[in-house]
Amino acid sequence: MKKPPYEPILFTLLLLLALLPIWSVTFFVTGDGPCHLYNSKILLDWYRGEALDFYKPFYFLNPNLDPNWLTNLIQVPLLMLFPAPVAEKLFFSLYILLFAGGFRFLCRQINPDAVFLSALGILFAWNHIVMMGFLNNSLSLALWFWVLGYWWKWRRSTDYLSMLALALWFFALYLAHPIGLFFAGLNIIALALGQFFQQVQQHTFREAWQNLLQQGSKTLLVALPGLILFAHFILKRDWLSEASPSSSNVWGNLLRMTALVNLSQQEAPFVMPISIFCLLLFGYAVWLRWKERRWLEADGLLIFVVLAFAVIMNPPSSLSGGLEVPLRMVMIPFLALIMWMATVSFPQWVKQISMGFAVLIMAALLWVRLPIHRAASDYAEEVYSLRYQIPDQSRVLVLNYDWDGHTPEGKKIADKIWLFTHVDCYLGAQSSLVISDNYEANFWYFPTVAHWETNMYTQTDKDGINFDHRPPRADILSFQRRTQGQEIDYVLLLSPSPEYAQHSYTLEIMEQLNQAYIKVSTTELGRAILYKKR
Repeated sequence: MKKPPYEPILFTLLLLLALLPIWSVTFFVTGDGPCHLYNSKILLDWYRGEALDFYKPFYFLNPNLDPNWLTNLIQVPLLMLFPAPVAEKLFFSLYILLFAGGFRFLCRQINPDAVFLSALGILFAWNHIVMMGFLNNSLSLALWFWVLGYWWKWRRSTDYLSMLALALWFFALYLAHPIGLFFAGLNIIALALGQFFQQVQQHTFREAWQNLLQQGSKTLLVALPGLILFAHFILKRDWLSEASPSSSNVWGNLLRMTALVNLSQQEAPFVMPISIFCLLLFGYAVWLRWKERRWLEADGLLIFVVLAFAVIMNPPSSLSGGLEVPLRMVMIPFLALIMWMATVSFPQWVKQISMGFAVLIMAALLWVRLPIHRAASDYAEEVYSLRYQIPDQSRVLVLNYDWDGHTPEGKKIADKIWLFTHVDCYLGAQSSLVISDNYEANFWYFPTVAHWETNMYTQTDKDGINFDHRPPRADILSFQRRTQGQEIDYVLLLSPSPEYAQHSYTLEIMEQLNQAYIKVSTTELGRAILYKKR
């Protein structure tokens, strides 16, 4: 009797476990995620021609096709069909399917016998970058696997449809985030070199060089549209510098796998074993391959491992317009290790242990993360309940006193991340609103860009300090004068803290609210208080 295919069953189980956090709550809260969803609603209104006279004094559309657009391009049609909370959960589900499916597809192209390694890959799908709400960056990593797998599968093909499909993958990768485009390019170069070295051993140097040039020109041709757009983007942007991390910090973050400690330090004991297991498996893989004494075509992935470590030790300055570049890249070396390990034919016991390990770690992380996701969703639902108090085409200033988020009992919800920096933006994901903390519109490469003259970040500040400060500060009453007629219709206080009650900024705000606004609603648990202009 044939044994059941345990590997696809365990992978499906892992996939369902990865989707569980999304569908076990009403809101799947990430740091910047609500702001992306809110801007998708603005774009949907713009597309439908709704509330344009209301939006246009505050926003205009980016006329260029820049990176960081893909999230909005996916979310807009979802918002056409589903309520905002469901649309966002469908988006995150798509991300998980792209990440897990792409890594599995790549492993299968390298070596069908090593597809079990996709179980380890799926452990990286929920990472700190996703929970911070860097959604385009996250999508680019998922698409990177598909681009690389597709390139490897069709590397010798001259079929025009295959080349067109690969060109579309490259274009989608450009629209997501250049970090994925950068590593896909680096990966392809490494694999091409690996093929070159193998062909030098099997043929003449001249033949190997001609094949390399032929394959390189074909790849360059299909990637050309995305590369031209990327070059245009790089040339027109201002580069910001970041201090390079120390080598000790980089190695420490790698060994502790800090990129997978998403919400709470309680995750750390379950995350560090992932790095240890991957390094042990890599050591065993090197020993197995050393015994073979041969260079495979896909061993260019070993070159990529070296390049990946070199890049994170010397990260490019603010690659693609986002900050915290070292944090964005700290997972890459481990993903590179797993990719190369796919070239190895492991014994059955290694496959079984690897998949069992992945299931146990996923279950342990869910045990820590699910209560945090539920508490975060409860807070988002509480804020979202005020949507019935704020009519369409209202301008809302949000004063957020608690980016960490606390339960009604005063316990911090997430101690590893500012999870609630933009939780109020859920209000604008269902209604047509202008909300103050639309950080996305402050960057010219996103689809929606703010007018400086009516931007609440700049036009409610006082002495250079605004509502983005902790505690927030805002010159509310001068906004109409400074913007030549625009008003702030509502002021929303989030988790006003006794810690800041007597702070001079808080006293300033309360004096202005008492003068020109009236309290219209306080949520049941008191974490959101809404004021309306008299």
